[in-house]
Amino acid sequence: MSILRSALSIDLISYALIIGTLPLLFLSQLPSSSVWWGIAVITLLCAGCRGNKQRLLSIVLLSFLWSTLYAEGVYRQVDSYVGRTAQVQGEIVSAQINTQESQTLLLRVKQIDGQLLPWTESFTLPLHFSMNDQVIARQMAAGQQWQLKLLFRAVHSRLNQGGYDQQRRAIAIHQPLVGQVKSAKMLDESIDIRQKLINRVQQVIAPLITRDIILALAFGEREGMSSERRLLFLQTGTAHLMAISGLHISLAALVGWVLARGIQYFFYNRYIGLWFPVLLGWVTATLYVWLSGANPPALRAFLALSFWMLLRAKGINWTPWQVWLRIITLLLIFDPLMILSDSLWLSCLAVAGLIFWFQWVPLPDWITFRYRVLARWLHLQLAMMILLMPVQLFMFHGISWTSLPANLVAVPVVSFVTVPAILLALLFYWLPSLAMLFWWIADYSLSGILLILEELHQGWGNFASSMLLFSGLGWLLIIFWRLWLWRCGLFTPWVTFIAILVPFWQKPAEKWRIDMLDVGHGLAVVIRQGDQAIIYDTGNRRNGGSMAEKEILPFLNWHRLSLLGIIISHQDLDHIGGLEILRKAYPEAWLRTPVISLGKPCQQGDSWQWGSLTFNVLWPPVLVTRSYNANSCVLRISDDKYSVLLTGDLESIQELNLIEHYGNMLSSDILQTPHHGSKSSSTVSFIQRVNPQATLTSVSRYNPWHLPAKNVEQRYKQAQVEWISTAKSGQVSVLFYKDKYRILTLREHFMPRWYHQWFGSLLHNE
Repeated sequence: MSILRSALSIDLISYALIIGTLPLLFLSQLPSSSVWWGIAVITLLCAGCRGNKQRLLSIVLLSFLWSTLYAEGVYRQVDSYVGRTAQVQGEIVSAQINTQESQTLLLRVKQIDGQLLPWTESFTLPLHFSMNDQVIARQMAAGQQWQLKLLFRAVHSRLNQGGYDQQRRAIAIHQPLVGQVKSAKMLDESIDIRQKLINRVQQVIAPLITRDIILALAFGEREGMSSERRLLFLQTGTAHLMAISGLHISLAALVGWVLARGIQYFFYNRYIGLWFPVLLGWVTATLYVWLSGANPPALRAFLALSFWMLLRAKGINWTPWQVWLRIITLLLIFDPLMILSDSLWLSCLAVAGLIFWFQWVPLPDWITFRYRVLARWLHLQLAMMILLMPVQLFMFHGISWTSLPANLVAVPVVSFVTVPAILLALLFYWLPSLAMLFWWIADYSLSGILLILEELHQGWGNFASSMLLFSGLGWLLIIFWRLWLWRCGLFTPWVTFIAILVPFWQKPAEKWRIDMLDVGHGLAVVIRQGDQAIIYDTGNRRNGGSMAEKEILPFLNWHRLSLLGIIISHQDLDHIGGLEILRKAYPEAWLRTPVISLGKPCQQGDSWQWGSLTFNVLWPPVLVTRSYNANSCVLRISDDKYSVLLTGDLESIQELNLIEHYGNMLSSDILQTPHHGSKSSSTVSFIQRVNPQATLTSVSRYNPWHLPAKNVEQRYKQAQVEWISTAKSGQVSVLFYKDKYRILTLREHFMPRWYHQWFGSLLHNE
């Protein structure tokens, strides 16, 4: 019993606390009040037991109770404000930067409808502006006080396999609400010191080629960075260098440390100690975090660095694993929602990977001192490339094979030239000539890096979800090698290797399937057999990017699909917006449209066979020079047992024409709701003739047209047709088997998570 009691160490308690937080990642619902109190009773009973196993269980349960109670705050905040229009006073906390693209501005809410909020209830929310109100957004700057009339809305994002989970990120950073601006009035135009500094720096660095990157490294403002440069850094594995992270904050602390050591050179010996360099290093890091806007990753890295510096100053010697474990524990106790943050996982696994690498794969002693510095650097970058493959593949759905040479060059230049030059330029802000010299040094160093990276960006490769297990092979090989498992016979390594390859051998059970992607207001339907696909419509395109880039291509890559063809229903932007990007990504894919001289014809009477599927074009009767809703290419896909009817933005008049021409031949199991559920389509007679079992509607939650129309949705439900929308369910997939089909959605089936819910009221067309 004494041995067991001694095992209840700080490390075991830390593990228990972390384990108790992990359910937040996969719970479909947070526990109800009765369940929560039931677990609380069990926790007390376990805590009262003498055995350490029971006490550890009580700690796990206590952590679970705390994390779920903390997460309940999301519901409380949403329920308190969602759907409410209010007069709000607050302070703009986002810096205004010079960029051609729209910015996300954050407001710190201080007062609602004349009632002052306690500081514990004050919160930050992003502001959404209509296109007509962008002028107001341009007037806002950090530190200003504004009175706004806001409609509070719950956060809601698109959700597709392979896409970015924006809703999870919003919950992780405590922003479950957004404010739709109805009117705005400035109360105080005074801007804060940080905004003044940013304004001045933007004027000074305006002539520099890499001013957008410099602004990101100096102030953490990355919204001014072009999408082309973002993609370049991603495809070369150097994106981590362009965001203020633990590396940059540590460099700032190092600058303060070195400066303190230089000052101590003039001290008497009795005044020279460790506390002054630690304190000045910490102050320098604090100032840099403040300059960065104290964004969550920077703040998290700062807290971890502060903890480590305190250990150093106190002379406490913990092992690297102990420091890593206890810092993570403290962070999760402080904010359990951090467990949902991708950046937390990336940081923690990167540090864990490095500790693992240097302990399990140390640099050989036979390397001479002459080459040891270079060998250490290569050794470090090799670790980052091999051990972070699983994380990179999971988060970015691809791997850069040129990340090793890219980081070998970029990391030392950015770390020891660019960032120090930027810090010195800020330090000598009051000496413009000297500051400009350092800005030029930063610009030249970044320009040189860009030239090198542009030669290496072709090394990026997109990979399917089946590669996730395979990407962890580096970890397994190191473990097998160090534990000498290969000497125990070939059985264990081969069984593990075969298990990793199982996803590559598995074939889908379904014969074919369709996936209606969640592309907001627009349409994109993927029809696939095996690893080949045809897409019907390509989503929208706006200034902020294309749905082809954000949702369609990631989906195709995640499922390792080869795109054979593209069908465009008509030329409205929300249907044809991603065509150019898809044709660039898949130049050999054929194109069918109802437009003269734009690909192959998609005209009434056309038909073709693809595998077990027959494609029949039902509309339009003639090709046109410019296609509109009435000219939508209507397509019926059938495998002789089940069928799908794709209608584009068909209007009611054309629905009647189809009924007259085809009658009961329109009958289909699955219908794509015409024109996003608009009042101008989905007539009763059309629904009766098609007689679908389910209708799939591609629509966004907060669209300005208030689609789908309430009476249209009711029309389908009265006809006993199952109504499914991408706004409510995310990606919708229909899997067709030999003698049945299944309808699966991302929110309800593939990824049922509490943070993916439709937060707020279920009001129609809110």
